[in-house]
Amino acid sequence: MNCTNILLITKKEVKESFQNRWFIIFTVAFSILAFMLSYVGTRNLGYSEISGFGRTTASLINLALMLIPLMGLLLGSITISAERERGTLHYLLSHPIGKKEVFAGKYLGLFFSLVFTITIGFALGGIAIFFKTGSSDIGKYILDLLITLILASSVLSIGILISVCTKKISKSIGIAIFVWFFLIILSDLGIIGSVILFNLGIEPTFYITLFNPTEVYKILSVLVLSTRFEILGPVGIYIFNTMGRYGSLVIL
Repeated sequence: MNCTNILLITKKEVKESFQNRWFIIFTVAFSILAFMLSYVGTRNLGYSEISGFGRTTASLINLALMLIPLMGLLLGSITISAERERGTLHYLLSHPIGKKEVFAGKYLGLFFSLVFTITIGFALGGIAIFFKTGSSDIGKYILDLLITLILASSVLSIGILISVCTKKISKSIGIAIFVWFFLIILSDLGIIGSVILFNLGIEPTFYITLFNPTEVYKILSVLVLSTRFEILGPVGIYIFNTMGRYGSLVIL
């Protein structure tokens, strides 16, 4: 693969992302909500085990869990199908550039755009926390930022896969929204139903959970933020007892 071609496609995707009104809306919404959650979270800390950066990060996890998968899936789902529907994909491939280079460039461009959005949101939230409570637990905050970027990378990959398999933008968006709904809501219900119906043990339930990037994100976030793994239920206790804290982080 030619790195120059990949870089050109990457720049093109980043530029188009910043011209996309939905991307701008998502970025502004995520940044404002992250700042507001951080500001409100630093008030009336009470007697919680987690405080400062740690407690507010727990709030940001829920925000990121809802918005980042939706944003990544939607951006990824239209990147190929939109060009195919407009006819620009064939024009692009008529140049001395390979399909792998186009794919890699688009992925990197969209990922860097998501990195910008997530970093801005976490940065604004971090500033609000820092001036209210200081730098306590800032390491956990930064680590959760990195975990959120991994989540963005995972859902973006799924979104691009949807885009490759569809020809119409409307179909791509519809499938992306369904996948988001499945990952966030139906997946939990499906796991619970499977456990009850097939009488699954903890170990197979854990392996099923690994197929959902949002579930892995929640587990990793709890492993980073707290030592109370019972928050995750039997699966969380199984992970900790089997692999330990750091072993779980490495495996996941």
